[in-house]
Amino acid sequence: MKKIYIVITAFIVCTGSYAQTSDSLLRRQMELERDFNPTLLDADKINSLPALQQPVVQKANTNYSTWAGRTTPPLEIALPRPGNIMTEIPYSRKRGYLSFNAGNYANMDGIFGYRLVENEANNLTFSFLHNSTNGDIDYVQEVKPSSNKAKFMDNEGRLGYRHKADVLTLNMDLSYLHSLFNYYGNRFGNTPLYDDENQRLSILNAKIGVASNKSDVWNYRGYIHFNNFSTKFGESPAAEGIKGNDVNVMVGLDKPFGVSDSKLGVDGRLFSTFYNGDLSNYALINAAPYVAFGGNNTYARLGADLLIMTSGDTEFRVAPHVQLKWAVTGHSSLYANILGGFSNNTFLEMIQESRYIHPYGNVTPSYSIIDIEAGARIGEVSGFRFDIFGGFKKTEDEHFLILNGQDVIGEDAPEVYSEVLKPVYGDLSHAHIGGMIQANIWAPLDISLRLKKNFYSADYISINGIEIDNPKAFNKPGIEVDLRGAVDLNANLKLTANYYFAGERWSYYGKNVKMDNINDLNAGAIYQINDAFSVNLRANNLLAQKYDIWYGYPAQGLNISGGFSFRF
Repeated sequence: MKKIYIVITAFIVCTGSYAQTSDSLLRRQMELERDFNPTLLDADKINSLPALQQPVVQKANTNYSTWAGRTTPPLEIALPRPGNIMTEIPYSRKRGYLSFNAGNYANMDGIFGYRLVENEANNLTFSFLHNSTNGDIDYVQEVKPSSNKAKFMDNEGRLGYRHKADVLTLNMDLSYLHSLFNYYGNRFGNTPLYDDENQRLSILNAKIGVASNKSDVWNYRGYIHFNNFSTKFGESPAAEGIKGNDVNVMVGLDKPFGVSDSKLGVDGRLFSTFYNGDLSNYALINAAPYVAFGGNNTYARLGADLLIMTSGDTEFRVAPHVQLKWAVTGHSSLYANILGGFSNNTFLEMIQESRYIHPYGNVTPSYSIIDIEAGARIGEVSGFRFDIFGGFKKTEDEHFLILNGQDVIGEDAPEVYSEVLKPVYGDLSHAHIGGMIQANIWAPLDISLRLKKNFYSADYISINGIEIDNPKAFNKPGIEVDLRGAVDLNANLKLTANYYFAGERWSYYGKNVKMDNINDLNAGAIYQINDAFSVNLRANNLLAQKYDIWYGYPAQGLNISGGFSFRF
């Protein structure tokens, strides 16, 4: 569950951070994930309950909104979300926040937020987000027609409430998302099944969580997270779309002992999705006992996840859950995470990965036998930070999204061309090594460079029941480069730039297809007119590169937008 203070501070975050969220279709459909890429189950472990943190007034780190770029394609966001700033966000006493940007391709995005109630015991916030585009996208392949209009419009309203009592903290969140979009993928001269009809996705989301205030005796926490979702159409424009509900319940209890933050605890979780129609329902039960030692600098959590998964068949698994951190010096540390478990791959999770996933049928849950991430963070040299990391992950029933193309959608149905993405499955071994350097030895300039090399081994991938030769890790980059910089020219003007490269990408369309590299260069400028009002200008895909996000689904070309932010 996302922490409520992120929602609150999204309304008051400095204009520079928001203005760096870029407009291109690539950016709208991609999200940066740095050192750790958790599954939904793992995300619950590290975000078990929302909690309000006291704001600290300090100079912002110029590592800007992380959803402006990313290093593990191909993920997609359904809405522009506030990024994770790598420091406390400067606190504003103003209650409201309004921002709007517009540009070519009919790109528009905006956010309105207001803190309705704010005192020591209660906090009530409201926000509304909009994100849309409606422009022609050129296909990478030489086909006729050579382009198609990519359309989507996302609107989300959210209401959040926090109450802090003497013994516990209560958090509640209610939101509604209404999304319209078309399947604009390449048809290769065929008559498309969906023919640019607007698909509709609606999600009603409600959360309630409670956590005891920190105690030396017992600590408890828990939440209930409910989603109701529906789509307009399914396996054809005339067929009913997927509808259903999912429920995520968590209860945790721990007993502190000794000194520092050592404790003995157990977390219990139940996640279940209930679909309409012929889709198989899904359930995952997890009991996670653990013992934790140490505090912020040196920490060890030793535990395991006892998992029971039901999706047609029932499986029982035991996965490791070990987290280690050792502070070698005051500014440098070694860390290791040894995890495993199920990726649920439910409908809502797949929509987050790509809204263009086929709107019918289940996606098979995958299971990671082992997921190891280890590295060193070095910050001894003033003005520099070095990260060296590596890892290995072995997954059964990993899914890869490819362009569907010709398909038979029913026993009595003729062969049709379905321009959606469909999952194919195989076993995947994934190793990676990389490093990051960040420097701000000259205070106005902050620059970072991140490199990552991935090594994949894919086996037993079959498409329409036929195992393919020489399978690849489809649509997963082999090498990634992420370069970012920001400079404060003066107290009012800030310039930003970032470059992202992803190479060695493959897809499958009748045969293995080498995809074009992603070369994405972006720049922006933010001018703070006064404490309340600022303007910004940003340009994306400055190299005017043509490349696919998924095979057959290209990104926008050069696009420029401008707008304003107002705090009141």
